[in-house]
Amino acid sequence: MIRRRQTETSNKRDLTWKARIFLLFILLLLVGCGSELPTRVPTAPAVLLTRPPTPPVINNEFQPTLPMVPTATVTEIPTPVPIANPDFFLGVGAGVPVEVEKTGQELSRIDPQGFSWTKTADLEDGSVMISINQGSPLASWVYAAAVPFATIAGDITLDEIVSGWQSGSNGYGRLILDRETADAFSTLWGAPSSNVLIVPESDLVRMAWAERPSWTIVPFDQLSPELKVLRVNGQSPLAREFNAANYPLILEVGVTGDTDGVNRLQEAWPGPRYNREPRKLTQIAMSGVTALGRATAYQMEIGGITAPGAVVGPIMKTADIAHVSHEVPFAADCPYPNPIGDPIFCARDSYLALIESIGTDVVELTGNHVNDWGQENLLHSIDLYEQAGIKIFGGGRNIVQANEPAIFDHNGNKIAFVGCNPVGPAYAWASESGAGSRPCDYESFYSQIMELQNQGYLVIATLQYSEYYQYAATPQQQADFKAVADAGASAVSGSQGHHAQGFDFHNGSFIHYGLGNLFFDQMDMLGTRQSFIDTYFIYDGRLLSVELFTSLIENYCCPRAMSETERAQLLQSTFQASGW
Repeated sequence: MIRRRQTETSNKRDLTWKARIFLLFILLLLVGCGSELPTRVPTAPAVLLTRPPTPPVINNEFQPTLPMVPTATVTEIPTPVPIANPDFFLGVGAGVPVEVEKTGQELSRIDPQGFSWTKTADLEDGSVMISINQGSPLASWVYAAAVPFATIAGDITLDEIVSGWQSGSNGYGRLILDRETADAFSTLWGAPSSNVLIVPESDLVRMAWAERPSWTIVPFDQLSPELKVLRVNGQSPLAREFNAANYPLILEVGVTGDTDGVNRLQEAWPGPRYNREPRKLTQIAMSGVTALGRATAYQMEIGGITAPGAVVGPIMKTADIAHVSHEVPFAADCPYPNPIGDPIFCARDSYLALIESIGTDVVELTGNHVNDWGQENLLHSIDLYEQAGIKIFGGGRNIVQANEPAIFDHNGNKIAFVGCNPVGPAYAWASESGAGSRPCDYESFYSQIMELQNQGYLVIATLQYSEYYQYAATPQQQADFKAVADAGASAVSGSQGHHAQGFDFHNGSFIHYGLGNLFFDQMDMLGTRQSFIDTYFIYDGRLLSVELFTSLIENYCCPRAMSETERAQLLQSTFQASGW
C-alpha cells in the first residue's frame, strides 16, 4: 500500500512537470508572436449590496421584499482626533441628543486645541462633560408621547407613562423606544423594564405600527405624521399655548467639569439650545367642502351670517394659515336663499363675512360649482377675496392664474398650495380667456409640484375628485392621490369629499381622501354630517404632525364639536376604511 501511494505521487509529480513544460512552451510561442501578456487578470470592482429598509406596515397589506441593489458607499463625518495637550477634553454622557453631540464634535474639529474630543471613559482633570440633567444649562429638549396615527384616544398622564416605563406597557400597549431616548430618560426614571422594546431610531415608526397597540416617546423635532401626539397631563407640545414650565417630558442638557472649560464651552456653543422653537413652527388648518347656498344660506339669514362658524372658528383662527374650499360664486344679484332649491348655487356678497370671521387666509377654487352663475360672478368673487386680503389657488380669472400656486412664507417655512379639478364639468374649467377652476393636466401638475419642491417649498396639493358617499377611497382614487404624493406633495387633501373619507401614508406624505363638509346642508346621512379639520404642523420646513378636529353638522348649516362617542365612531369608521 505504501509503495502504491509513492508510485501514484511520483506519477502526479511527473504530470505536473510535463504540464508546466507544456505551458512554458505555449507562453514562449505567444511572446515570439508579439502578444503581450497581462500582468493581472482584471476584476470587477466590489459592489456593496444592501437591502432597503422594510416600509411601515400601514394598510395591513403585504409589503413586497425589494431586490438587493448596489448602493454608493456613504462617507461618514470623521470623529475628531484627540490631541496630546488640549486646553480641555470634551465628551458626552448617555442619552445626550444626537444634534448636541454632533455640535460638540464639530467644535472639537474647529478648535481641537480648545476642546479635544474624547471618550467618556477617558475624561480626567481639565475635562468638560455634556450630560442629561446635570450641571450648567446648555440646552433644553422637549419630548412627545406618541402612538400610531390610527389610535382613537389622545390623552395620557405622567403616572401612566412612568408605569409603562417600569412595566413595559400600559393602556396604550407596549412601549417602544430608540436607544438614545431610553438612555436619556433612564437618568430620570432609572433603566426601563426589560419588556420595553428598544429599536433603532430609523425603525421606530415601522415597529410602532407593527406592534400595535403601542406607544413611544420621541424628541419633538423627530415626530412624523404617522405618529399621533398624546396630551400629557392635558398638555401637547404641538399647542400654541404650550407651557414648558408645566410639561413633564422635558430634559435639560447640562455641562459639568472644569469651571473655565464650562464657561468657555457656553460662550462658544453655537446651538442647538432647543428642539422646539416657536419661531420655526407653522400651523395650517385644512377644511372640507363649503357651499354657502340653499338651506345653509337660509339658516345664515335667519340665525346670523357668522353663526355657522361659532365652533370651528376658534380652531381655524388658531392656525397661522386657514384654508377653505368654497365651491360657490358670490353674486351681487344672488336671490334670497331657497332652502329646498336646485343645485345651481350662488352666495350673497354679505356671506363673505362668515369666511372672514373664521380667519380664512386662502380659498381654494377647484370646485365644480364656481361658474354656476357665470364666469363674470367668479371674477367678482376673486375681486372680493383679493379685497379681503385672502389668497386663492386652484382657480382664477383665466388658466394662467388658475395654475398659479398660493405661496406663503411663515416662520422660515416656505409653503405652496396647488390644486386642480379632474372631473369638471367642462363649463367650470378655466380657459385662456375665461375664469374657472384649474383642470387636471396631471403631467403639468406633477411637474409644478416637483419644481416647487426643488425650490424649497413644502407643497400641499388638493384634488376636487369624483364624489363618493362612503368612507373608503376607491382603488383608482388611491392611485391618483398617491401619484400626487410621488410628485413631491407633503400632504394631499381631497377637497371634493361631501362624505368623510379615510387616510393613507405614502412615501412619507400624508393623504386624506375626503374631509367632509365644513358648511353645507347635506343632512340626509351621517357621513355627510361628519366633518374633519386637519391641522398640519410644519416645523423647520417639514410636515411634523397632523391633528384631527371632528365636528357634526346640525340644522343644515352649523358644525358642532363631537362628543367622545361620536368622535370615536368617526375615527373608527375612517381608520377601518383606511385598512387600519
